[in-house]
Order: sequence, then structure tokens, then C-alpha cells
Amino acid sequence: MAILGAIISRVLAGPGCRKILSGDGITSPDLTIRGTAGVFESLSIDARSVRKSVPAVGDACGIAKNLDEYQFLICSLVPSLPDSAPSKRRLQKYRVAIAAAFASLVRILKEKPDELGQWNTHARSLLEETSEAYLKARSNENLKVARRGKAFEFFGVPEEAVEAALRAFYED
Repeated sequence: MAILGAIISRVLAGPGCRKILSGDGITSPDLTIRGTAGVFESLSIDARSVRKSVPAVGDACGIAKNLDEYQFLICSLVPSLPDSAPSKRRLQKYRVAIAAAFASLVRILKEKPDELGQWNTHARSLLEETSEAYLKARSNENLKVARRGKAFEFFGVPEEAVEAALRAFYED
């Protein structure tokens, strides 16, 4: 589970907040993913032309755009929360899963575009959970979020392992 350690050290402990996408494939012709060293490579595809042979790319672009927006919003909110706040770890858990989702998306687009439908299903579930968690954290509600699927497992970062890694990260 090397990806989990890479995400913690390069995304969560990395410098500042940044968007993962520089082109979303919706408002721009290309889906362009900025790489993160040790986590996922950069990728750029002409989303409009790829949609002709892989229709699921359209949904993937929309989901990726929204996941990127939430990871940025969470990254911007987290520094204002004390390390002891349970909501901080819960929100960071979603940032980890989003980074893993982008790593999976890059791999699928490069190697197995026929698996994009599965990615869309799990990424949409992750997006719904992330949105709920973010909105509850912003309104200071109880951050209990309904689990909608097996997104963490699909993206290679089982939820229990992420929670353990975050406990270690914040307790060090």
C-alpha cells in the first residue's frame, strides 16, 4: 500500500493547496491532470474525441471536476481546524481517497479505458460522501456520513488503513 504513504507525504503534508486538473474536459477540450510525484503521472487527453470511442469519458470528466473542487475546498478548510478535531481527520480521509481516485483514473485512461464505467461508479459514490462530509463540517454538524459503497477499497486505500495512517500522521 505504497500509494497511501505517498499520498500522506506528498499531498497532505505537501506545500499548499492546488487543483489537480488544469483542463476539465468539459469547459476545455482536454482533460488534463497535473501529476503528483510518487502518486500519479500527468495525463492529458482530448476528451471530446475520446468520447466517441469511450462514452464513459464524459461522466468521468464531470466527476473528476467535482472531486477536484472538493479536494481543493477541503485543503483550504483543514488548516483552520485543530489537529484534535475529528472532522479534520475525516475530511483528510476524503482527500486521500480523492488522490487515490485520480491515480486510478490516470492508470485506467492509459491502460484500460474499458474499466472507466467502474471508476465512474465508485468515484460518484466518493463524490457524494465527500460532498456530504464537507457540507457537514462547514456547518459544524455531526460528521457521521453514510457509507455509499466500496470506493476506498476500489481505489486501493482501504478506509481502515487510511484512518490508521491519519492517526499516526496527526499524533506524530
